[in-house]
Amino acid sequence: MVASILGHYLMSKEVITVKEFKAILKEQEKSRVKLGLIAVAEGFMSVKEADRVNRLQAIMDKRFGDIAIENNLLTEGQVATLLRKQGNPYLSFAQALENLNIMTLQQLEQWVVSYQNENHLSPSDMEALKSDDVDNILHIFLPSEGQQYSELAGVAIRAMLRLVDRDIYIGKSSLIETCVMDNSAMQTVEGKNGYQLILAGRVEGLLPTARLFGKEEFAVVDMDALDAIGELLNVINGLYVSSQKDSGSYEMCPPEFCDTSHKISGKEILRIPIYVGQSAAMLGIGVDCKVEVIK
Repeated sequence: MVASILGHYLMSKEVITVKEFKAILKEQEKSRVKLGLIAVAEGFMSVKEADRVNRLQAIMDKRFGDIAIENNLLTEGQVATLLRKQGNPYLSFAQALENLNIMTLQQLEQWVVSYQNENHLSPSDMEALKSDDVDNILHIFLPSEGQQYSELAGVAIRAMLRLVDRDIYIGKSSLIETCVMDNSAMQTVEGKNGYQLILAGRVEGLLPTARLFGKEEFAVVDMDALDAIGELLNVINGLYVSSQKDSGSYEMCPPEFCDTSHKISGKEILRIPIYVGQSAAMLGIGVDCKVEVIK
């Protein structure tokens, strides 16, 4: 995520172009090796064991290394070794910039300082951003009053990174009571701490997410595209609910869809801007939310 956050900042400053940014991401792909592949190459795991962990990761909100440790397939020391070999995401971004002769590490660091100052971030915030850890990054972008939603938000973003696009990134979040959208999917999860999980967009903001997750070339955000978004919500909520100690007390309701201009209102909604490529959407976590069509 750090590459996308800083890359889009550099594009906003017209330091790099969209074409150059795509080339940077492609260059990073050359060194972005999956942990399982490194584990097999190092002789720590068999191909069959790595495949098993990959399958478990598809249904669990946990990192490859954590699942491998829990299943006695890797030790903590081996995971630490693999992570070092996998490389630091921020340095990988910097290396790609240098490989393409776009800018040096020193020049990048100057822009990082500008980003830090413009967004009023502390040195520890910047270290959290460079770590590329979703939970650490969420802490930076969530308002202090919205930190109680961080666990669910983390599950949602990690799932989207795995199932939609590994280069998605988020923006500064806020707590709101209402918002107007052109299309949305919302799923209610009932229980003691019930909530609504929402993915909404303006115009075609949800289209890339629907296409990538649904693996289908939707032309517009219609009910078919929203059905794919609803399935994504179902996966996210399933991961979150199953991770709770009292998971049996939750009930997931069928997703609700709206493909016309409408207002979403609730007692409290955490609004997280989420970007897939050049398209912006809203990931929302709400309490007592309802949808009202605007005529």
